[in-house]
Amino acid sequence: MYEAKKTLTALGLSYQKIDACPNDCCLYRKDLADISRCPKCNISRWKTSKNSNEEIKGVAAKQLWYFPIVLRFLRMFKISEYAKHLCWHANDRKVDGVLRHPADTPSWRLVDHLWPDFGSEPRNLRLGLSTDGINPYGDLSTKYSCWPVIATIYNLPPWLCMRRKYLMLTMLISGPKQPGYDINVYLAPLIDDLKLMWEEGVQCFDAHRNERFTLRAVLLWTINDFPAYGNLCGCSVKGYKACPICGEETSSIRLPHGKKNAYMGHRKYLPRHHPYRRQKKAFDGNHEHGTPPLPLSGETIYNRLKDKTFPCGKRSTRRLNEDISNDYWKRISAFYELTYWKKLHVRHCLDVMHIEKNVLMNIIGTLLDIPGKSKDGLSARLDLVEMNIRPELAPMSDGSRTYILAACYTLSREEKVSICRTLSDLKAPEGYSSNFRSLVSLENLTLSGLKSHD
Repeated sequence: MYEAKKTLTALGLSYQKIDACPNDCCLYRKDLADISRCPKCNISRWKTSKNSNEEIKGVAAKQLWYFPIVLRFLRMFKISEYAKHLCWHANDRKVDGVLRHPADTPSWRLVDHLWPDFGSEPRNLRLGLSTDGINPYGDLSTKYSCWPVIATIYNLPPWLCMRRKYLMLTMLISGPKQPGYDINVYLAPLIDDLKLMWEEGVQCFDAHRNERFTLRAVLLWTINDFPAYGNLCGCSVKGYKACPICGEETSSIRLPHGKKNAYMGHRKYLPRHHPYRRQKKAFDGNHEHGTPPLPLSGETIYNRLKDKTFPCGKRSTRRLNEDISNDYWKRISAFYELTYWKKLHVRHCLDVMHIEKNVLMNIIGTLLDIPGKSKDGLSARLDLVEMNIRPELAPMSDGSRTYILAACYTLSREEKVSICRTLSDLKAPEGYSSNFRSLVSLENLTLSGLKSHD
């Protein structure tokens, strides 16, 4: 282990252990590096012995593992092959108006337009950031949430930028509890390095061109699932105002029988004279004359939140603003410390995996009427009655039993079996992972459900 650590340190792959408050109030770094108790919640920095309840000096109760990114970027350019790949987007990319790479997106071109000195150097790095909670012990019953934060380099060609060897683990936030909205506290060392890479840059040697240059980097966006999206942007993604883009104009209602919020009003995004706007029976029973809300820009969000003081930490019992308890913004994102962040059009993205998997599984589960997977149940039918729409789908009762009538999308047994066999015969397209087959192969689950109906 000692020899391995010496090798990693010599290669510029060292890491830093930063002590953290167990309640996620602060990191013990910079001015707080030498104190023993949290200045906000007054909890001890050190771990407590289980037997005597005494503090074990020098053993932190919680730590953050930070892997500095600057030295790793410099090391990539010291390898001629890597340095050449990092300029692929400028030298070898096909430009024909087709979206094949992040370099073809308006977000990439926006950075080149607003900061031409940055865009004029093709070796400057464009980064993406992803994070999510994982269970490192592989036991789903273990309540432990560890959060890795991974950086992606988009300068690389598309067949390389998502390979494991090019995905950089920048920090590891230990559990057992997830950081939630206090993830801003843990992002501080990463934000400092990103500010350095944007404002000043670092001197770097390019092994491919055999010259030195000033390397800079910009963070284009983050990619997460929806709960992590809310943590990073500081907005609540639950309740009546769960859309960070629409804000207060989010269209939502409460379903009394389903006991969940439904986000409707999608027809307002259609063209003004679209025929769907005039259809009442097929939707919510009303004409749609509304206009889509204007998306909240980064500058609008920042100007609204910059003067507010938000509490931090798991044990914060008092609110520093009177209206914060009713506000759907819970924090101001740490990324606003980057001067360019509020000017970006797209700051946070939703990952494709959760959207594809969840949408497909819910549609297939409803069409095939898979027990436990269908969204068309008694609660949904009662909510239709409550909303006074789709009277033909209202449940029927004979006094002893309640029946759910067939809908227009209800399939016969033969049609269900045919769909299952078709899905099971599909093969993963070239370039897709083996998860494709597990995603579309539903014959075991569905056929077992059909047998239970028999």
